[in-house]
Amino acid sequence: MAADWLPIVGTAIGGAVALAGALVADSRRDRSQRVRDRELDRWRTYVDFAEALDAAHSALREVARGGMSTPDRHPAADQAVQHSGVYRVRERLLMSATIDGVMAGESAFHRLIDIRNAVRAGAALSTPEYHSAYHPFAEALWIFRTAVRTELGEEILTPAGLGRPSWSERESCPQCGQAAP
Repeated sequence: MAADWLPIVGTAIGGAVALAGALVADSRRDRSQRVRDRELDRWRTYVDFAEALDAAHSALREVARGGMSTPDRHPAADQAVQHSGVYRVRERLLMSATIDGVMAGESAFHRLIDIRNAVRAGAALSTPEYHSAYHPFAEALWIFRTAVRTELGEEILTPAGLGRPSWSERESCPQCGQAAP
């Protein structure tokens, strides 16, 4: 009579082992998918942040290019940065980026704010005040890009590799010329 139960017990044990194996495989697959999703979200955040920095800088250039009075520049410069979405994306960056990504992103963000402050104070696009804020921003933005490329395992870009003397662009700037440090 005990022999009658052996096939049933064997089938039950086999089914339990198969079910456990399937659950382990699903768990690993789910974990891998979560890692891929997190990496994709981080990549999107990096790209969105770089685009928002660029949009804010372009809008600040328009304010600096315009002929408005200094008191009118303050709200215009604030709106230029606000409408770019950089504050919103910065929050995502602070929450999801690696330490190196956050540090490089924060540096670029603060250099952008330096441009905003120069424009608020009345700096026009062709003035030394604007350029003393712009060139550190240009360099910080490239440092951010390099940090992201490093994190993504991509080859590192160099200024020389892109035909530039530096990331700050001072040397090739018509306003700053060769005399700039």
